[in-house]
Amino acid sequence: MLGHTFWEDALKKNSRTVDSAWSWVVTGATFIVLFLTYGNAYAFGIFFSSLSEAFNADRATTALVFSIVGGLYSTVGIVSGPAADRFGTRPVVMFGMLAMGMGLIYASLADSIWQVYLGFGLGLAFGMGFTFAPANAGLQRWFTLRRGLAAGIASTGVGVSILIMPPVVAFLIAEFGWRTAMQTTGALALSIGALAAFMMADPANTTGRAANIADGAAHFDRRAALTSRGFVMFFLSSMLCCVGFFIPFVHLVPYAIDQGHGDGTGVYLLAVIGASSLVGRLLLTAASDRVGRRNAIAAMYLAMGVSFLLWYMGGSITTLTGFAILYGVGSGGYVAMIAPLIAEYFGTEKIGTMLGCFMPNIAIGGFFGPLLAGHAFDIWGSYDVPILVSAACGLAAGLVVLLMPARAYAAKTFRRQSTSPS
Repeated sequence: MLGHTFWEDALKKNSRTVDSAWSWVVTGATFIVLFLTYGNAYAFGIFFSSLSEAFNADRATTALVFSIVGGLYSTVGIVSGPAADRFGTRPVVMFGMLAMGMGLIYASLADSIWQVYLGFGLGLAFGMGFTFAPANAGLQRWFTLRRGLAAGIASTGVGVSILIMPPVVAFLIAEFGWRTAMQTTGALALSIGALAAFMMADPANTTGRAANIADGAAHFDRRAALTSRGFVMFFLSSMLCCVGFFIPFVHLVPYAIDQGHGDGTGVYLLAVIGASSLVGRLLLTAASDRVGRRNAIAAMYLAMGVSFLLWYMGGSITTLTGFAILYGVGSGGYVAMIAPLIAEYFGTEKIGTMLGCFMPNIAIGGFFGPLLAGHAFDIWGSYDVPILVSAACGLAAGLVVLLMPARAYAAKTFRRQSTSPS
């Protein structure tokens, strides 16, 4: 009995230690929740035609479902990030999984498109919004030695989801209909997603008041950090990038059908994006340790911009495959680099708050990109204009991010003396 207590206490202590074996368990749990949230988002293009036909909706009206997701989930980070700093990662991510699961199941029972807006749109927005910033921020706290590798591995959950979820959803729709397919993905969020969220506790003394009283009376100066050149330039560059970021995941399948390639080609292209994004998430994030995270993310922005030029020139499957490969590498690396770059420049004490305040830049592109691309097609019968705008914004983002300081800020840069918790 005494031996059992000793090992139980040792395991419990180790599980709460930074850079311990449990850190990799948290990495795996983060992988799962990112897989489920982004997998459902990226599978929307597979649902697109079924929803349009079921509710007799044009492309702009149907695309609004995803625009609600893209426009709202990043804004929710303003709430979820600080909430994770205060209350911990586990309860916040758990709420996100439950909201997404119940929202998808509700949307599967819809009789009108506005119910899909509520279920899929709001449910997935809260699911992603209460997952991305808290989960990525919480993971950074578990590592000091292999933070980039851990972030890359966890982020592959997004890339693997693009590779797996669209074909799985396409199969479910073909065999059982879109409602059953949506109910299935919702059930996965409520079961596997909730279990993964339960495993995402934080290391001791990293949330709440205990973290705020570190280093005596010194506290993190959020205002100075949020108005710094590093944060502002990163925020603006990401906002430019996200103008076109979500367009392929909403409109690539309809585009492939328009070009006479069929929906199977659209699913194939999404799978190529997912597979190639793994390269960006793992290899390019590892390379950023040598070339610098700012320089690495600039290269990823440029890759996305050039990829849209390939899409504009496309038509043949070969050219579209080239677009998918280059876009996947760039977009995968960009998503994986967000949290490590913020942790490197601003530290981890208030990383949930910093990441949450960073996320709203995604709202502009996430909301207007897919929606306006749908309007453009409804007006001109072509995606040429949104594709070219996306290319220009990606190239501009690569230049803007280079205006960040070349080196991370010193640890004391954003610390101030205070007699009350920040």
